[in-house]
Amino acid sequence: MLNNKYDRYFALCDNLPLDIESFCDEITQIFSEYDGLENDCIIEVMIGNNAPFFRTKDNKIDINTKIKTLQDSTLCFVDIEATGTKNVQSGQIIEIGALKVRNNEIIDTFESFVYSPYVPEDIVALTGITSYMLENAPKIGRVLKDFRIFLADSVFVAHNVSFDYNFISDSLAYYGLPCLLNARFCTVDLSRRVIPSTKHSLSFLNEMLGINNFTSHRALADAITSYEIYKICTLSLPKSIESAQDLINFSKGKITYPKRATSKNTLTKHTSKYELGNAI
Repeated sequence: MLNNKYDRYFALCDNLPLDIESFCDEITQIFSEYDGLENDCIIEVMIGNNAPFFRTKDNKIDINTKIKTLQDSTLCFVDIEATGTKNVQSGQIIEIGALKVRNNEIIDTFESFVYSPYVPEDIVALTGITSYMLENAPKIGRVLKDFRIFLADSVFVAHNVSFDYNFISDSLAYYGLPCLLNARFCTVDLSRRVIPSTKHSLSFLNEMLGINNFTSHRALADAITSYEIYKICTLSLPKSIESAQDLINFSKGKITYPKRATSKNTLTKHTSKYELGNAI
């Protein structure tokens, strides 16, 4: 069951390529704001809003993360702090932090408080951010526009990406701005594929992996921690991972580690002290 429009959107991305008519039919069912537009207009507007699409030679729509190598892809690691986590009607972003990475090098950073007249006590206790710290901060509309420019056409990456991506995108829509359409990728999903642990929270992995970023629940610091987790995880990727889409697919379990062919003779050689019996 796909819970929201973003789940449906990324499920559509996973099913590309599609012919233009089928693609646009699906898009208008997900995003009502595109209903009534000509197909060519839908595609151009979406690409203009950093959707990761391109037209193939046989005039289909496909996703460009398949054709760009991981080294050439720009990844934007993002984290937000908010006054509430349920939805944009009950909570507001109070801090956005992000860093852009290409070929394992940080090429730019973004950090901004967001004005809010009130910060709940539990959020103050968690983040250390008070309303006094926000009184001269830019308002949410300005910060969202600036962040959108910073993000550009990067792949949006976060630890539990659906929260940060959806909250920022819903905030954009709430303030009359186009929602996010960028490709996205989750470091929680990646860590579950390569790190043998029952826990994969940011704070746990920060300590367990020896990252030891001593600032937590602040946007840029947490974005940096998610990047460090990513770097460690990429040390264990299968050799077949070449594109950004390969990485996304691997994190979702659509690409697996290659199976090792082990003969009975080889297994017996390395397990001679065990009684194999009928196990083989």
